[in-house]
Amino acid sequence: MEGGTRAPARLETLTPRLPLAAVLLSSVLPFLGGCVSFWDDVTSHDFHVRDLWTKPNPMVVLRDSSDGDQRAKALRALKEPKQNGGGDQEQDAVVKILTTAAVTERQALCRLAAVQALAGFKDQRAAQGLVEAYYRADTYQPETATVIKCQVLTALGATGNPLAVDLLVRVVKEPPTEGSEDERKQAYEVRLAAARALSHFPQYQAVEALVQVLKTDRNVALRDRAHESLQLVTGKELPPDYQAWDDLLRQSGQPDAFAVTAGGSKLKLVGFFQSVFGN
Repeated sequence: MEGGTRAPARLETLTPRLPLAAVLLSSVLPFLGGCVSFWDDVTSHDFHVRDLWTKPNPMVVLRDSSDGDQRAKALRALKEPKQNGGGDQEQDAVVKILTTAAVTERQALCRLAAVQALAGFKDQRAAQGLVEAYYRADTYQPETATVIKCQVLTALGATGNPLAVDLLVRVVKEPPTEGSEDERKQAYEVRLAAARALSHFPQYQAVEALVQVLKTDRNVALRDRAHESLQLVTGKELPPDYQAWDDLLRQSGQPDAFAVTAGGSKLKLVGFFQSVFGN
């Protein structure tokens, strides 16, 4: 030491020794801000640094892995082949994988992942598989079953497939559940999801069910959701009053006059309301 000044300690004595993976991660973190899936990857119990740059083939994962986290990621990664340049054989295989997973996967996380993936499919079989997934959710405990059912109803709304209407209408019209507070709350959560999903369907049947909620249900949240869906599906901004919506429904014509087929358009019904009653 010259002049009584101590030399700075060597860097390795001041910095805790970190695993190589942590050191490498610190070098790439600044470039990964806002990437939610990144955190899912690095917190997985079997994370490897190489996984930052390579993604496993989801079909291989589903064939070989029994790990729930990995299977869920693989299911979410599946896209509809027909919407991405694929052929009939690929379409059949992926639809079968997802619809089967949505009703038979043992872990709820995997079923939810399959349901989430099916929400983006236009294939008629996707909606059919989601309807079955709704009923098969009861194989879980009530709290978990409620989560799955709500996600299924949301996915059915996202598909826009008319096959979903019957189930959504039946659910939203269900009478209040007699049971514990938790059971009543879970039932309302499911009905709330159905009311929200009906905003994607301009069928007379869907509008009628939402109007019925305004008339008979006492749950404020459910009534509010039904009102919002009615506004979205009809394009009208009427108050949350049953009579106003019932009058509109009665003047719209017979139920079969506005039925929307698989190739129909939301604009057909909305356009009718606007042409008759104004903007």
